[in-house]
Amino acid sequence: MKTMTTLLVTTLCVFVSVTSKAQNNCKEILSLFDENVKTKRFEQAKPQLAFLRENCATLHYGIYARGETLLKHELKKASDKKTVALKLITLYEDRLKLYPEKTKKGTFLPRIGALMINHEIGTTEAQYKLFHEAFTTDKTNFKHVRHLYHYFELYYKMYKSENYGVSLENLIEKYEVVSKKFATEKTRLINIQNTSKEQKKIDRATKTISGIDQFTKNMNIIIEKEATCETLIPMYEKEFQTHKSDLQWMRKAAGKLDAKACKNDALFIELVETIDALEPSANSKLYLHKIHARKGNSAKAKTYLDAYLALETDRIKKAKILNKEGDKAAKKGQKAKARTYYLAAVKANPNSGRSYLKLAKLYATSANACGTDEFTKKAVYWKAAEMARKAASVDASAKKEATEWIARYMSLAPDKPAVFNKGFNGGEKIDMNCWIGGTVTVPKL
Repeated sequence: MKTMTTLLVTTLCVFVSVTSKAQNNCKEILSLFDENVKTKRFEQAKPQLAFLRENCATLHYGIYARGETLLKHELKKASDKKTVALKLITLYEDRLKLYPEKTKKGTFLPRIGALMINHEIGTTEAQYKLFHEAFTTDKTNFKHVRHLYHYFELYYKMYKSENYGVSLENLIEKYEVVSKKFATEKTRLINIQNTSKEQKKIDRATKTISGIDQFTKNMNIIIEKEATCETLIPMYEKEFQTHKSDLQWMRKAAGKLDAKACKNDALFIELVETIDALEPSANSKLYLHKIHARKGNSAKAKTYLDAYLALETDRIKKAKILNKEGDKAAKKGQKAKARTYYLAAVKANPNSGRSYLKLAKLYATSANACGTDEFTKKAVYWKAAEMARKAASVDASAKKEATEWIARYMSLAPDKPAVFNKGFNGGEKIDMNCWIGGTVTVPKL
């Protein structure tokens, strides 16, 4: 019994001694390895990395941080780059497994994916899955702009191959989420540009923003090529009945058709009308007004315009639309109709100097159409000047232009001798016997 006990103690001592020596040896080699990589003695560091990976894998995460530096250097110099790339991939995978708290998926999974792309390792789907896992599990740390573009580009390849069940709608959705991430990163980098005091950080941010702009442009080109009216309309037609009560889907579909200038298609109109029926708003009414006006459906266009005016609460927007309608009527020579719209714009927004200026110019165009003689015809210019004065009084932004038009209109109106010859002293009323209606007051000159 005593012999057995002695043997067990001896064995345990030997084991502890060997283990202790191994641990000390690992620490010693790690220290040498760290120093060699720091000082770029990469050839001496190679066997040390191999030893540490095999015998001391969990000793310290520095094995993987310094190992990355070593293998990246080796990759640059190697003639057989694929073999070295595989080593680096394995190192990243082990780091993710052994030191997850110090290894962000959003950073390292895309690095593995990029190595696979650059050195033709694995399938398109296998490469894509790495980027997708990074994006869906750690989007915050998925910042590398080229890697973000790889994420979209691989999905596009899967779409084009027609072997992975990726639809055009899926591709558009991927484009939208990646575009949004690019926009987020660009905002972050612009903030660095504006606030950082370190020129290196500013330069890096500027360069990265340039990369985002280029990759966004590339994505836009792809979507422009793939998402056309010819491809979008059949796709949305197929799904329309299923999504007729899904406002979000319909808005997205209508937005895409709008962006691609498919506005005259029956599906687009049906989408907008369905959206309006489910959730009527000033915007939907205005949109439908424009659609039907463009198609020449005057009655429907007027109905939707009236509905828009009844719902719109923003007086500036309302006045702007009324002014546009007035401009359309004026262009067609429908002066009375144009005046009605301009006056409605003034009512909607009493501070709309532009509306008064439009009235002034409209009245001035009828100087020869109103009145019974040269005097009363020219008196229309007083009416035009009156509107221009109102513009100057209610809207500072219109004052300069209004003042110029006042001077012009007064120079065209009857002068002091003409007023005297008519026996007027100022203050008399002259009827506007034409579409303008009402009267104009003779000024005291």
